[in-house]
Amino acid sequence: MSTILIVEDHELTRKTLNRRLSKAGHSVIEANTGNSGIEMLESNSVDLILMDFMMKNMNGMQTFERMKEVKPEVPCAMITAYAHSGLIKQFISEGGADFMVKPIGEDFEKRVETILTRSDS
Repeated sequence: MSTILIVEDHELTRKTLNRRLSKAGHSVIEANTGNSGIEMLESNSVDLILMDFMMKNMNGMQTFERMKEVKPEVPCAMITAYAHSGLIKQFISEGGADFMVKPIGEDFEKRVETILTRSDS
């Protein structure tokens, strides 16, 4: 069982992702801001971070950059409705594991498992 940190300011989206991941057998912890996500990462053993881009105070890229300083070995996937090629290229080139566009599709759990399998090897 993997522990997945969801960093998402929209409560309904956060709860939906939590439900889908929990149903797939994962342990899930949640944060509703970038700062609280960083705090959760510092104080928990996490196997994967799933993060929104558009958040108040600190966006997903800023949060991702700070999280890499804290635990660079933990893979991170961006989940956002705000997808443009520049953001996707920047995120992936800086070490992002995957970039998913909202609404999340039926392949969500499979993509999470692929990231987790890659990080195990």
